[in-house]
Amino acid sequence: MIRIKPGVDLSGIRSELVLALGVASAVYTTFGKNLTITSARDSKHKAGSKHYVGLAADLRTSAAGIDAVTAGRIQAELKEALGAQFDVVVEGDHIHLEFDPKEAL
Repeated sequence: MIRIKPGVDLSGIRSELVLALGVASAVYTTFGKNLTITSARDSKHKAGSKHYVGLAADLRTSAAGIDAVTAGRIQAELKEALGAQFDVVVEGDHIHLEFDPKEAL
């Protein structure tokens, strides 16, 4: 199940992020947790953040009862499932997920 924190703006998120959120929901479920999106195109983020163009979302961890070790496991599962085009970073109380394809070398 995907839950959305009140106030989160999902308008204009890109299809790549929609797909990743579905994958994230499945990964969270394998850990017995529901996915809660805490930020997408809303809130304040650093200049140039992919949040502002609909390519990033923050996923709840600590407030969902997910400890640091489990958050790391979820991060690893997400990285494996989504591949190199996505960045998945544990940032304190949430996981930052973004579509950020790198150019081929």
